[in-house]
Amino acid sequence: MEAVVLGRDRKIVLESRPEPGLRPDQVMVEVDLCGICGSDLHAPQLPQVYRGGFVMGHEPSGRITRVGDEAGDWKVGQRVAVNPNGNVCGQCTYCLSGRPNFCRQATMETALGLQMDGALAPRMAVFPGTLRALPASMGRLEAAWVEPTATALRAAVLAGGLGGATVAVFGGGPIGQLACRIAAHRGAGRVVLVEPAPERRRFGPASGADLTLSPAESGTELAESTVDVVFECSGNAAARAEALRLLTPGGVLVNVGAGPGGGFDPDVVLLKEITIRGSFVYGSEFDDAVGLLARGDIRVDDLTTEIVPVGEALRAIDALRSAEVMKVFVAPNG
Repeated sequence: MEAVVLGRDRKIVLESRPEPGLRPDQVMVEVDLCGICGSDLHAPQLPQVYRGGFVMGHEPSGRITRVGDEAGDWKVGQRVAVNPNGNVCGQCTYCLSGRPNFCRQATMETALGLQMDGALAPRMAVFPGTLRALPASMGRLEAAWVEPTATALRAAVLAGGLGGATVAVFGGGPIGQLACRIAAHRGAGRVVLVEPAPERRRFGPASGADLTLSPAESGTELAESTVDVVFECSGNAAARAEALRLLTPGGVLVNVGAGPGGGFDPDVVLLKEITIRGSFVYGSEFDDAVGLLARGDIRVDDLTTEIVPVGEALRAIDALRSAEVMKVFVAPNG
């Protein structure tokens, strides 16, 4: 079967792979759609999480085609979203304290598409703990958006109450757009989106942004200490520095995007008593994201640029790197 693979030489390639085998404690999923994540674009430079030698793809939805004898009560034909970080051990300190997003087995050893074969291929064998049943009424696109929505929802939960707050979102890619939409859904008083690419800024109004600016405009049009909460989704050091300038004393910065460099001036953090919170994957937010999307609380169809076959995935990756498009899904089975 044709698959997108991060080779052991750290290059992303199309490759013919054998059909996955199925252990007794696994379930076979036929992939319907799998999103190409922003982190996938940088996979060659992230050996600490993307091991290499595996099929990529960690934002899948699909349908069960086989169930191992020891895999529980899952049924052939069930529609599912797949939590790529869902294979928790259930025994570590983090699992036992309700923080499964820090379970090493789940996030650093068996994460689908990073350390185990993922969903940029027609079929994938997964452990049942990764599966979430989908409502029959849930749309195809909504099912495919569960994983990125869970990522943005986790950031919103960590920010605390957003009702009436002035919120700034740095980075207008899919996660940033979702952060805007979730902030608006949670009652933010004002939402500002800061994004360098014009192609992505144009989504701001539909994402609930009251104001959409380039980084240069942010520096001149937004006054110091006027923002209550910042979601930093760009991974850019300059954005982190600008976030600290904008935050009001006692404000909250949720760091969602990973990237090199600093940007956090400790004196500004001290003098304003700013709270900085990292947001790493998700826990129960994955299940909550299913509900949000199934109810239609968060719209995602307009953020979907293109659905492509596996053979066009490398072209799509190039387009995403240049910020020419918003979100691309791969349909390995057509």
